[in-house]
Amino acid sequence: MDVIACETEMFVQQNFAGWAECWIQDDRTREVCISSSLGATVLEGWTTLSSYMQNVMENGASCKISDVQRFNVSITESGDLAHVVFDETSKHASGRIEKTFETRILERSDRGWRILYASFVLHGHQQTDSDRLAVDAKGEVLCAPKAARQKLEGHPGLQISNNRLRATRPAWDKILQAGLACAAEQHGYFQHYRYMGESGQNFRLPVVLGETDEGSVVVCVLFVRDGVTFVETQNGGDVDSRLNVAKTIFGLSEGQMLLAHRIIQGDNLTAASETLGISKNTVRTHLSRIYEKTGINSQTALVRTLLSVG
Repeated sequence: MDVIACETEMFVQQNFAGWAECWIQDDRTREVCISSSLGATVLEGWTTLSSYMQNVMENGASCKISDVQRFNVSITESGDLAHVVFDETSKHASGRIEKTFETRILERSDRGWRILYASFVLHGHQQTDSDRLAVDAKGEVLCAPKAARQKLEGHPGLQISNNRLRATRPAWDKILQAGLACAAEQHGYFQHYRYMGESGQNFRLPVVLGETDEGSVVVCVLFVRDGVTFVETQNGGDVDSRLNVAKTIFGLSEGQMLLAHRIIQGDNLTAASETLGISKNTVRTHLSRIYEKTGINSQTALVRTLLSVG
């Protein structure tokens, strides 16, 4: 564990010579780095690994982390080999807390213990999850960053009650809980893997709760990653791509597309009229034409259909 701690410290300090001293330096050496955001990087052999890491440190690209804590440490020693697994948390220079799942294999020689193999899996998308709620299979809130809570405060249909995600109306809450249960079915790695194989895409579920008294459609989107359900309280950047698919499928005009986008974003018809700078009569005409083309006769059903394509 002293060697593992030293290797991390030398990396953070960008001390290549000190870092290299912690490693077995031959063709068996391997490092594997995995994250949901960046995929997997495999560095095979000391020549490849050392060249890469020297470049990283000389160019100041090493991770700016501090307050490294290791938990759930398990060490299995057999002769001159040791297998070490642990969980690690650290504080990034940006202020976010990172969690990783780590594995090391060390070999003992006349130089003492040295690292032969290292891997880490970074949990979550630290950047893109800053404005998303994370909940477990029962809707218990696991993580609610400040930006996500701020969005939730202005959401017409969602709230946190006793640390659970709930809808503000009983009928809406029934729909929400059904959606959360559906998402929870994909929490297992192989269940989600099968879903992707069958559907050709990651699990993503638009949950249309209903219409407000003012005529706005209340919606959130659920998706699954890392065995957790993430909740987007406002539609993300894929709305345009989905509407482009809907445009082709249903033959929507540009004006109808713009109105559909405003409805998905939660505007009632009056607000959509003001935002788009067109009359209420034009808005009603566009909506009537959309209904004709999609075979739908309510805004709630329309949003559900448009968010489900693509």
